[in-house]
Amino acid sequence: MNSYQKTAAVGLFVILGATLFLGGVLWLRGKSVGKAELNVLYTDIGNLKEGAPVRISGAPVGRVTEIVYQDQGRVAVGIKFAEKIVVTATATAPITAVGMLGDEVIMLDPGRGTPLAPGDTIKGSIAPGVFDKAAIIAEQAAQTLTKVNAMLDPKLIADLRNTLTSTQKFMAFLADQQNGPTSQVKPTLLVLQRTTARLDSTLTQIDAKSLQARVDTTMRAATSATNRLGAMTAHADSLMTRIEHGNGTVSKLLNDSTLYSDLRKTMQAMTDLLNEIKKNPGKIGVTVKVF
Repeated sequence: MNSYQKTAAVGLFVILGATLFLGGVLWLRGKSVGKAELNVLYTDIGNLKEGAPVRISGAPVGRVTEIVYQDQGRVAVGIKFAEKIVVTATATAPITAVGMLGDEVIMLDPGRGTPLAPGDTIKGSIAPGVFDKAAIIAEQAAQTLTKVNAMLDPKLIADLRNTLTSTQKFMAFLADQQNGPTSQVKPTLLVLQRTTARLDSTLTQIDAKSLQARVDTTMRAATSATNRLGAMTAHADSLMTRIEHGNGTVSKLLNDSTLYSDLRKTMQAMTDLLNEIKKNPGKIGVTVKVF
């Protein structure tokens, strides 16, 4: 091998080594050769850096290859995938902080619908991280404590103390066995026990057979009275039926239309006669015949 060939071989190895070194550096920084397969436009990227992983359902599928500042509230982030990923028009790419150190990654959701062409742009967002959520919780806790402090004013505390004092006095009164309401419980139970004993004694003295015989006699008497009442009702129904059909003297008297008129005339004649006697007592002559 002549000197020229040696020099060319050394130069080739140097170029190859430099290329490998440059490629390794770019790979470590998350950069790759070629254009981004997906561009995401953010208003704020937080602490996102080049080389940050891109995940789908928690699995790494690519990396951030470039971050380009375009304008206030406009930062373009280029993504390159390690495998074939079909991104659609409904895709979302929020930046999320993971871990205690708050390392930020892009949680990509490819979505469903019409696939995007390589290099298309979608809008991204930034999700609150662990520290942001902790700050929100701390703010809410501070607001809650402020409301609690506002509620616990001196007047309210005094009212609570008075209420507790009154409650303690009332409980002490209830527990007082001499002057409290519980003092009447024992005498009441004794009276109830005596009444129960008397009732048991009375029930024991009752002759069940005699009582049963009396009840049977009363039931038979009641049955007999019911039967008599039924017979009387049937007789009355029969009598009313006969009267309605015009049978008997009573029916004729009730159904005779001239009886009422004759009775009215008789009463009117008697009234006229009495009036005449009152007016002329000596006018009416009395004839007495002696045989």
